Amino acid sequence: MKTLFTLGLFSALFCAVVLGQAMRGKQGVAALPAPRLDQKVQDFEVTDASLIDALSALSSNSIENLHLGIEQLLRNRLSDPEDRSVLFSLHLKNETVRNILDAVCRLDARYAWSTDGSSINIYPRAIVSDPSYLLNLQLQQITLTDIPDPDKMFSPLHKQLPREELGYIQTGGDISYTEPWTVTFEHLTVRQLINRVAEHLGPRSSWIFHGTKSERLFTFQKGAFHTHK
Repeated sequence: MKTLFTLGLFSALFCAVVLGQAMRGKQGVAALPAPRLDQKVQDFEVTDASLIDALSALSSNSIENLHLGIEQLLRNRLSDPEDRSVLFSLHLKNETVRNILDAVCRLDARYAWSTDGSSINIYPRAIVSDPSYLLNLQLQQITLTDIPDPDKMFSPLHKQLPREELGYIQTGGDISYTEPWTVTFEHLTVRQLINRVAEHLGPRSSWIFHGTKSERLFTFQKGAFHTHK
């Protein structure tokens, strides 16, 4: 089931984006541990895999506090196949999460990664300095009131950004919070907002930004996520 919203372009002066910057104000948010980049994965192997396949394999490992935020290259049309123009095979033994991420982003050099709060963000390198890119936009303040799950965040976001098309698609699994959540955030990017609502799902979660340039979609998952080649 897909829900579409229309989000508006934020017109305030945008400073250069610093991915992974700390959030400067928040209420109702428990401090979460940083991602365990030094945790070792005993055996990591993918064959003829895309970057999203490799990240799915990483999410399937029992890694403490693993929260992944993945921004895929957007397609021209929804009917276009998912991008599999860069495929690779990788077999690493007893390597850290940090080294696995470095290796994956070397093999598909269109992508980079950084951390923010308890999340690991993987995104196209080309968007890092793009002030018009949706997830780079800055929010001065946003309040979420009694939201039962992450996708209910889109309604208050819609009120702040009323012109850009954005949607949410549920691909299965329960993404409910243990109880409704009320929280106020200040001085953060849209990316950081998505990180915070996904982190609140529990000790392991992921979100994916995908779709087309005119119909952009988010998907949230608790625990591991799976792809279909």
